[in-house]
Amino acid sequence: MDSIFNEIEGINNNLKNLEQKIENADKLSRDLVRLCGAVITLMHRNDPNAESELGKAKNMAEKLYAMDYANENMINGALQEYAEACIFYSIIKNKTIPKPDEVMVGDKAYLSGLMDAVGELKREVFESLAKNEVEQARLYTGIMQDIYDSCRGIRFQEHILPGFRRKQDVARILVESCTSELLRFKNM
Repeated sequence: MDSIFNEIEGINNNLKNLEQKIENADKLSRDLVRLCGAVITLMHRNDPNAESELGKAKNMAEKLYAMDYANENMINGALQEYAEACIFYSIIKNKTIPKPDEVMVGDKAYLSGLMDAVGELKREVFESLAKNEVEQARLYTGIMQDIYDSCRGIRFQEHILPGFRRKQDVARILVESCTSELLRFKNM
């Protein structure tokens, strides 16, 4: 009978270790989301610190991505924030959309981050128009349209790609809004 107590104690210790690992992953996930939000804010402000902060986020994302024992949804949520920050950064700095293998967050997080980047680009369109930088606004609107068009045919059930259809709908509305604003600006 004593052996069963030892076995159960071993299982209990294993589960405690797993719980601690998951708590660490959860904290890392929250920290990554916060840092990615800060990176995006720095990008909107054209702050040169954005690049170094994105580098810190990359290190955190790599650690989180390697934590295969953590909850997939928790990891995916944080990684999509990182994908959004990487994609937005690349569009603003290089005028290119990075490929999934450059962002290295997995397909679900990449697609969700891509859709979320459309919202950040909308802000840049309006900022550009406020500065009378119409060509810049057109460029960003064109990129938004390309992102939306490239993902338009992606249709999966909610449990396969959570929240994606809603993100597509929001992206469509944002593209239409920016296109409309460009037309209105042209007619002024």
